[in-house]
Amino acid sequence: MSLEGTIIKEGSTRLLVPPLISERGPGRVEGKVFFNRQMAFNRDVAVVMFRSVIQPRKCLDAMAATGARGVRICTEAPGEYRFLINDREPLAGEYIRENVRLNSIGNAEVGTADLRCLLTREVFDYIDLDPFGTPIPFLPAALQGMTRKGVLAVTATDTASLCGTHPGKCRRRYLANSQRSPFMHESGLRILIGTIVRMAAQEDRGISPLLCYYADHYFRLFLRVREGAAAADVALAQMGMMAYDRATGERRVGEGSMGPMWLGPLLDHGALAEAAAPEGLACPDRVERYLELWREELDVPFYYETDELAAMLGLSPPGRAELLRALGDKGRVSRTTFSLTGFRTDRPLEEVLEAFRSACQ
Repeated sequence: MSLEGTIIKEGSTRLLVPPLISERGPGRVEGKVFFNRQMAFNRDVAVVMFRSVIQPRKCLDAMAATGARGVRICTEAPGEYRFLINDREPLAGEYIRENVRLNSIGNAEVGTADLRCLLTREVFDYIDLDPFGTPIPFLPAALQGMTRKGVLAVTATDTASLCGTHPGKCRRRYLANSQRSPFMHESGLRILIGTIVRMAAQEDRGISPLLCYYADHYFRLFLRVREGAAAADVALAQMGMMAYDRATGERRVGEGSMGPMWLGPLLDHGALAEAAAPEGLACPDRVERYLELWREELDVPFYYETDELAAMLGLSPPGRAELLRALGDKGRVSRTTFSLTGFRTDRPLEEVLEAFRSACQ
């Protein structure tokens, strides 16, 4: 079969992609096989995780389209694992086969099974879900198809519902209340994690984040799945609600109407301590920058925006260094990957505002 398309290089991997591809944003599905060039950073991070953090044996790229993610992992993060790169669209299977051949991969198989049927027959140490839109319809099958200490990776591009733009859709899909706020991407990410925690608990399984983040137009999660009712209870204990007062900027964790959501850490600092960006990534500088920020970022919900505080106080935003220094004199402070102008601190709001005024002088 002669496949239409163009051979590109992403990272150190050659990929045959269809003639119509998306360049930015969530894109639109045009044709039967989808490829989004902007997701190169997402795939870079997956390569880093396989090289530095996770060591699975049996892996599934469940909704692979061209197979870009699974093919890149096999090419750029060699290891003692087998990868099933799967998409139920037969034409996608042809692109995957060609990309496996282009990169001379010996530890990958190609599948065209329906995901939910496949996971009634087989279990995996690593399952990657990257659907177009919400992952909700596929999560029960993925959780049931995990081994006892597996890793579940999930991409969600329906950020508008999770971040409060479409709160009714969030209630229907995620059984949670969302609200627009200066930190809406963090609250949306925490609602998504919390939904998976609740779903896993129904199977007597616990969830702990290895790395969960927001970038561009999507949320991305790497979650360790642990077996047993005790693990489920530990995860559920880190769930809760939160409240945000637009007038005062106050964030109150543990009460309010936003949620339920995950209030625990968004990443495992110990697991990421030695993670590094190898040579040959598609976005090496960006990966290095995010790794530095992730290692620094405090496990404190929720971050503040300098523009938000400046508007509240009627002041011009201070310099970044001056603000972080003023906050550091009062307690712990860090930058955040969620925003170039955002920061986290363990100090209460009144001390944050005091430090902000001091930095403006």
